[in-house]
Amino acid sequence: MKDVIARIFGLEANGMQDGLTVFAAVLSAVLAAAAIAVIAVLAAKGRLRVIKTTARLWNRTKLLFQTAFAVLTNSFMIGWLKGGIYSGKLKYICTPGLNCYSCPGAWGACPIGAIQAILNEFDPSSVKYDSGTGQFSMTPRYRFAFYAVGFIMAAGAVCGRLVCGLLCPFGWVQDLLFRIPIPKLRLPRSYDAISRMKRPRLAKAALAADRALRYVKYLVLAVLVVLIPLLSVSEPVFCKYVCPSGMLMGGVPLLASSRALASQAGGVTALKLAVLAAVIVLSVFIYRPFCRYICPLGAFYALFNPVSLMRYGVDDSACGRCSGCSACASACPMGVDPVKTPNSPECIRCGVCASVCPNKAIHPGFKTKTPEGMAIRTRRRK
Repeated sequence: MKDVIARIFGLEANGMQDGLTVFAAVLSAVLAAAAIAVIAVLAAKGRLRVIKTTARLWNRTKLLFQTAFAVLTNSFMIGWLKGGIYSGKLKYICTPGLNCYSCPGAWGACPIGAIQAILNEFDPSSVKYDSGTGQFSMTPRYRFAFYAVGFIMAAGAVCGRLVCGLLCPFGWVQDLLFRIPIPKLRLPRSYDAISRMKRPRLAKAALAADRALRYVKYLVLAVLVVLIPLLSVSEPVFCKYVCPSGMLMGGVPLLASSRALASQAGGVTALKLAVLAAVIVLSVFIYRPFCRYICPLGAFYALFNPVSLMRYGVDDSACGRCSGCSACASACPMGVDPVKTPNSPECIRCGVCASVCPNKAIHPGFKTKTPEGMAIRTRRRK
């Protein structure tokens, strides 16, 4: 029995003699089972079908689902209590969200981290010494991260940025920070709404900056995650120098649990702490700033939003936009107009628009028709 548990948890068999290790292993199983039970109950009761819930109920249910999934994927309590990292067989499996490999509680690997790790794995037999430059050169073992890229392509093809809205632990952290009761910075939904604001010039500049900054995440994906690892012998640039999720979920807990590791922290650690601090502060005032502007995983999933199997459709016969209703656009935390672009790349499919629509005209899911059998529109209105 000890051998079986040791294999599951990636431990040596004799490690099960440690009372704290046994306690942590049992606690891990309990937390994971509880998280699975919560997710199963929510699904069984239909609470994830936002068409049938009020806005308040959906917001609470969504947060509970996010919490349960974050607990499920980070319930390796041995790591949390003893300052280690899970290294068992499950670590070869990617999680859909930005869940750092180095997080003490993580069972799986982050897709972005997996891509960078694979592209930066080198063949030891290819090491050569250049006497002219005095440097060593190495040849990458792999030219492409087929498994990691294939995994996120499959997830994106099925549900698009639904991963961002429900399955990403760092997105959940940002949601919690935004719930702090402090006045928020809210941008106008469009240039048409600027004329009714007190400071139209400032609002216009802010809206233009917001729209321009949303393209940064695609640049981060292309340059820091793909091009630099492919074209040069380098380190995992995004994970090492930028990723605030890795710093929060991996770096901070490990530094706090090891004085030796903390004593070796230098400029890179300070840089990542600064990035994390900036994201935390901004998350209190702006809804999901990291998801909006920086996250390369969100950028990858955004490419699949218009074509994924899970889609948002608008029933034009029920929609009240023509009569002046704009409840969905006003409620969208990501600044998307669901009537105009129900499957916008910026939509994280949080379900808020469907829950606040007074006419229940927005239909998320895998269906192409409403429950009444009427066709729904899933493409941009001309």
